[in-house]
Amino acid sequence: MSSTTSSPRRIEKVSSDNIVIGFDLLSNLTYMWVLSLGGLPRDQVLENCSRQRLKTAVFFDYIYTLAKRLGLEYTQAFQIVSEKAKASNVKSLLLRFAASISSGESERDFIAEEARIEGERYANEYERSVENLRKWTDAYAAIMVSVTLIMVVSLVSTMMGSLSQNFIVIMALTLLFITSIGVYVIYKVAPVEQMTYDTRQGTTRERRMARFLLLTLAPMGVILALLLGPQLDLLVGFSVGFLLIGASLLPAGFYAWKDDANMTKLDSEFPIFLRSVGNVAGAAGVTLTESLRRIDTRSLGSLEPYISRLRVRLGARLPTRECWEKFREETGSELVNRSTHMLVDGSELGGTPDRVGMICSEYAQRVVQLRAKRRLTASTFSFLSVPMHATMSFILLFVLGIITNFSSKLAEASGSVLQTADHKLPIPENFQLPPGVSVPTARELGAGLDIFGTQDMALVSYMIILVIIILTVANSLAPKFAAGGSNLKIVSFLSMMCIVSGAILGIVPLLTSALFSI
Repeated sequence: MSSTTSSPRRIEKVSSDNIVIGFDLLSNLTYMWVLSLGGLPRDQVLENCSRQRLKTAVFFDYIYTLAKRLGLEYTQAFQIVSEKAKASNVKSLLLRFAASISSGESERDFIAEEARIEGERYANEYERSVENLRKWTDAYAAIMVSVTLIMVVSLVSTMMGSLSQNFIVIMALTLLFITSIGVYVIYKVAPVEQMTYDTRQGTTRERRMARFLLLTLAPMGVILALLLGPQLDLLVGFSVGFLLIGASLLPAGFYAWKDDANMTKLDSEFPIFLRSVGNVAGAAGVTLTESLRRIDTRSLGSLEPYISRLRVRLGARLPTRECWEKFREETGSELVNRSTHMLVDGSELGGTPDRVGMICSEYAQRVVQLRAKRRLTASTFSFLSVPMHATMSFILLFVLGIITNFSSKLAEASGSVLQTADHKLPIPENFQLPPGVSVPTARELGAGLDIFGTQDMALVSYMIILVIIILTVANSLAPKFAAGGSNLKIVSFLSMMCIVSGAILGIVPLLTSALFSI
């Protein structure tokens, strides 16, 4: 920050939810911890913290500005900024920091203790969010099954003539509302953290390919679906449209899935690298650049090509900061970004590399272990979403097909009856009717039976297709919100759901027609 006028506006934008800013606050405190190992003065620690691209960095930037440019005491600056903080964790931290400065307590010990406490608190809140996520994903599956059964009952009731077709429209809108609530709840209860790292200068190869294929193939698939769909029958046209859209999204979805898998593997192996490079640099008394040369890259697993390129760039005496930034862009991981900033800055600003590497490794390992718990819940839910979506779509279309074929058969039977509609019904010769009672005609008798009447299935078919579209979108968003990560993962789930919906739309009408032709 370069001015005191913009800081208050930025502070107002920081969330008041402790869970939302928990990851950033833990990263900030860990970064301050590694900086304090080198014995840096308070001014430099706060100045370096304010340069981090974190939500909570604005508070330390504001404190530094008040102290250096307005000449306030740091105790007073911490107290003033704490009044602007809406999150209780940040507010209490800043007040404790002010009290620590007033009492003369060692800042390094205070920051180290606060980082440990914040790590435990963040882990507890994260695990609680994962447990809530597990419960709500089960509830989401139950909600989807319930609304599908309600739609089936509505279809059968409409066929029997007990309900009007407008009731189907109302139920479709109700399903949209309930499904939206379910997706939103999963979005809110899932842990909040940034997993991917992207800059304007570059990102991972898989992420670039996914975005390129999405921007090129997806519009082509939508245009073909709009051109070919209206020329076919209703269900066949939507089946072709779903398949075309799903096929156009599939390549981008594959690269998005591959990028997520690579990033997950890199994150799981990165704590070992941090600890190794720190121990080598500390034991040999060399710089990080020299320690990278002494590490056997063959033992680094999937990190080997990235470390090899980093070592070549540093060996060519290119600017160190740019070399590490390129390394972060190639990995595309936010955890790698934050951990390497801690490692490089902590080592260059006076901290012992082995101690800095150990702290960074513990920080990264904690995050990796917490994400593994979330991934277990999210992967189970993701695998469930595909067969659940296929089953719900199959049931809706199967019932629709039965009702459509039944309605057509009933219309044929009604047509043959109406040919003799004005003829009296036959009665036995010896049967005497009561006085004043006449023999009814077929038309008069049919008018009194308001059950299993013929229906106009066009509106009902459109509503069922609308419901399938709603389920396709919802079942694509919910697994992504549960798993987190790049928004490109939505493309992966959406491509699978579209292909499943298209296949069901194409197969089920053929199946129901075959059943009625037996």
